[in-house]
Amino acid sequence: MVMLEADDSFDVVIVGAGPGGLSCAKNLAGSGLRVLVLEKSPDVGMKICSGEISSKVFPGEDPIKKFKGAKVWRRVIVGTKKGTVSLDFDRPFLWTVGRYELETHLRRGCANDPSIEIHFSEPVIGIGSKRVRTIKKEYRYRFLVGADGSFSKVREHLGLPTEHVVGYAFHYVVPTPAGEFRVYWLPDIFPRGYGYLMSKSREATMIGGAMAGGNVMHSTLAPRVKSWVKDEFDLDISKHKCEGFKGNADFRGWRFRKNQNPTSASHNVFLVGDAAGLLNPVTTEGIYYAMKSGEGVAKHIRNDPEGKRIMERLESTHLAQVLLFSIFSNPDLPFCRLVEWVLENPSKGIRKKIFDFVFWRFFDA
Repeated sequence: MVMLEADDSFDVVIVGAGPGGLSCAKNLAGSGLRVLVLEKSPDVGMKICSGEISSKVFPGEDPIKKFKGAKVWRRVIVGTKKGTVSLDFDRPFLWTVGRYELETHLRRGCANDPSIEIHFSEPVIGIGSKRVRTIKKEYRYRFLVGADGSFSKVREHLGLPTEHVVGYAFHYVVPTPAGEFRVYWLPDIFPRGYGYLMSKSREATMIGGAMAGGNVMHSTLAPRVKSWVKDEFDLDISKHKCEGFKGNADFRGWRFRKNQNPTSASHNVFLVGDAAGLLNPVTTEGIYYAMKSGEGVAKHIRNDPEGKRIMERLESTHLAQVLLFSIFSNPDLPFCRLVEWVLENPSKGIRKKIFDFVFWRFFDA
């Protein structure tokens, strides 16, 4: 048996220092609880997906004032097999902040509380009912929070499958800032998915596609992205780095009992963000849901009833998103072609009204 020192015992151990884990830690600051965040990467902001945020991430605040140099997006270009249409709005729908900048901001929110420790380059290799083991040592916990993404070890520890709404993205990285924000609805090329051109960071652009389904990355998605990117953008893919990643929208709950005492009524293991499956399958937006669920779980651990209310609202929203995705992305159903009809010319008439209503529901709600 490994003997633990007093310094190795924590009230809360959070696995993952992304937006969800750092938001959870930030909302535990000042609680008097001893918190440890374990991150496998050497620094924040190293996940390969985009660093774009919507207005609901920091409600009532201007991201331009919070993040110097953030890129504002008021124009979206929508593409179908019939071509592209540009749509301009009188207010922003997204800001490119950057993952490093966003996560550095969240990390600062923990800096003034000496009871919060963040350990980088310390991946978790084992999880028990009371302890977490890393490549360096073991830590005891009262509460465990899985904020470790789509390949979550905490989710695996809970025995939860990930099989329903699993999506993959594959893209090429162009090392220049994005000048456009494009989304393509091409069900014949990307069934249950879409193509995109958008910011990866303030300095780089990503061009590729996303699709739902098991094991589609190498067998289906990557070859289609390669062909489509060369044809649509005349991009020499041999000169650019490619990236692929998995997204998880298979939500199975957010709080669990994993104690040695099976009769215990208390929940001591929690999941947030992608680890919980709280990813919008329609837009693949994950940052807001990670941060908000991190806040909800932290408040729940602090015995604040608002925490449970936050998580219940997120669950309700997520289930509605999954239903919409299932209906409108299935190429065998007529609704898929209805979406295509709207997107062929969403700049006027009834198609504009439908597009604007759905578009702002996703970015504002």
